Amino acid sequence: MFHTLRRWLAAGSAVAVALVGLVAAPAPLAVADMADVATNSAANYVATHLPSKSQTSSNIDSALGLAGTGQCTYAAPLRTLVSHLEGQAQSYIKGKPAAAAKLAIAVDALGLNPTKFAKQNLVAAITKNLPSNGDVGGYPFSQALALIALDRTGATIPDSMVTRLLSQQNKDGSFGQNDPDSTALAIIALRAIADSKAEQSALSDAISWATDHQTGAGYWDNYSPVDSTGLMGSALAAVGSDSASAAARAWLTGVQLKDGGFANSLGGTRSNLMATSEALWLLSGTNLSTVSLKLAACGSTPPAMLSATTSCSGVWVVVDRGNGQVATRCATTYATGAAALASAGFSVKTFSTQFGPSICQIRSFPAGCDTTFGSGYWSYWTSTLDPATGTWSAWDYAQTGPASSHPVKGVAEAHLWIPSSIPWTASPAPTPSVKPPKAYTSAPRPTISGVTKVGKKLTVVTGTWSPKPDKFSYRWFRSGKPIAKATGKTYQLKKADKGKTIKVSITASGSGLQTAVRTSLSTPKVTK
Repeated sequence: MFHTLRRWLAAGSAVAVALVGLVAAPAPLAVADMADVATNSAANYVATHLPSKSQTSSNIDSALGLAGTGQCTYAAPLRTLVSHLEGQAQSYIKGKPAAAAKLAIAVDALGLNPTKFAKQNLVAAITKNLPSNGDVGGYPFSQALALIALDRTGATIPDSMVTRLLSQQNKDGSFGQNDPDSTALAIIALRAIADSKAEQSALSDAISWATDHQTGAGYWDNYSPVDSTGLMGSALAAVGSDSASAAARAWLTGVQLKDGGFANSLGGTRSNLMATSEALWLLSGTNLSTVSLKLAACGSTPPAMLSATTSCSGVWVVVDRGNGQVATRCATTYATGAAALASAGFSVKTFSTQFGPSICQIRSFPAGCDTTFGSGYWSYWTSTLDPATGTWSAWDYAQTGPASSHPVKGVAEAHLWIPSSIPWTASPAPTPSVKPPKAYTSAPRPTISGVTKVGKKLTVVTGTWSPKPDKFSYRWFRSGKPIAKATGKTYQLKKADKGKTIKVSITASGSGLQTAVRTSLSTPKVTK
């Protein structure tokens, strides 16, 4: 049978633990802190709300946020972002050393060459035309950004740049206009480069200011508290201020919205892409100096997900890659869960274990078949429909593998990829992100009103549906054959209809609702 790793571990088998390599096999890349799945949810929001190619700064923020997860599951959106950045690099950095620094950090984080990116030497652009006082951008935020970029790319850092940053520190230890963002970047930069007493003292003062100005709730007050808290929390985590960073993370996860994103204002209810990207710094446990995901190690990009279906007379099948890419399909043959996957159009790759074959790829995702489960595993779920309400039950972890399960018509099954960075102790535990569309509890057969006589108008009566569809579409038939261009709610009988019967089908559809088709009974034969 097909087995899931969670079931093996639930059985408490030491052999199973050894088999899947949980002790010996480390994750292949840097692993983010996804202990409460907040990171995964936020990253999914970013991955499904990518900025346009002209929004270069936002593309960089999104790329850094996704890279911070350390998960190759985000390789596809990351490659899209890289393509955007390649097209905009030259114009973005022209005469702007701080912009070159920001882009260099992202390029280096993705394992690309910042000295040869889109035919641009991003590293050289940081110090090109550097003034004698070492200033970059005239503000400590950009100054720190440049230092971080030079440090992580192994470039020589002019002493004047460090001296300039120190000169921008306020007496209270902050940087900028008592700015948490600038102070956070200064902390990250100084942590990386401080090797003199003056630099170490500046770092200590900045940390003290940051911890002293954290609100009781855990955030830092600024124009966008989420942005500032993501940056500052990650900076303090890097220097070992564990209690401050933990309080910041607790506040951050408490204000996360249902779609996984974050608002850019206190009490905001609408997710903002930049705020969510910045929140990922603290959620993932990375920062501008340490973020790393080598795209070249992620293998080829898996094919896009199949298109969704909105009606099903068999078993619903949901495949959730755990990265915002989800497809809901219909299986018309479903002797087993594995058969349902195939019937719904999903190719499957398995590998042999002493417990039976185990799924490692669905539709070529993830990029490779990891037989150690070092990168994650496919979990298997079921849900049932409540005919009284038309709603689906909460996803329940399947008690058997998909090869030995026997789904019945009308149920739903899901296969969710769970990365290894989400531990078994995650609370709340990850579950499939979508359910099949709701069913109608009332979907009456339509009726036709009017006189069946040539020249008269017939009108379809849809009846009362529950829930109410967003729209109906119509198709009229003459003795069982569709009538050309007869797709309205009414139909004017023609000479060609004489001696024929008429019927109409209606298609109900709506957001989050199944697509349902109902057909009327035939009318008496049309008379002259």
